[in-house]
Amino acid sequence: MRWRRIPPDEAPEEILPLGVRLHGHLGPFLVAGLRMGRLALRLLGHPGYRGIVAEVETGTTPPLSCLIDGIQIATGCTPGKGNLVIRDVGRPRAVFHADGKSLRVALRSSLVDEFRAAADPEGLARRVLRLPDNELFEWELSPSS
Repeated sequence: MRWRRIPPDEAPEEILPLGVRLHGHLGPFLVAGLRMGRLALRLLGHPGYRGIVAEVETGTTPPLSCLIDGIQIATGCTPGKGNLVIRDVGRPRAVFHADGKSLRVALRSSLVDEFRAAADPEGLARRVLRLPDNELFEWELSPSS
C-alpha cells in the first residue's frame, strides 16, 4: 500500500486501511477520528493538509488518544507540520480552524464508555463506520475568534 494525498471527498471506509496501517489495529476510537476529520473537512469546505489546524483535546493516553491517528489520516494535519496540536484535556473532542471558521466536534458522551468497554472492538469499529454523523458527533461551526 502506497501513501498518497487523500482527496477531501474520499469516504472513511476508503481510507480505513491507511488508518489501520498507521495506527496498528482497528478500533472504534480510530474510526471515530477518521469520521471526525472527514466531517470537519466537509463542513469547513477545506481540502486538508495545509491551511487547516486540528486541536485535539484527548491527551495522549489510549484508547481516547486513538482519535488522534484517525484525525491525522483524515485531514492530513500532522505534528511535524505543526497543524496537529494535542491538548491534554481528556475529552473526545477536537477543534478545527480553517479559512476564518472554527468547528468544534465532540464524540457523543453516551458512546465513550461503550467504546472503552467493547468486547469486540473491531466489530464496533465497523459499526461506527456506518453510523450517521449526528448519532456519532455533536458539532458547532462558528467564525474563528
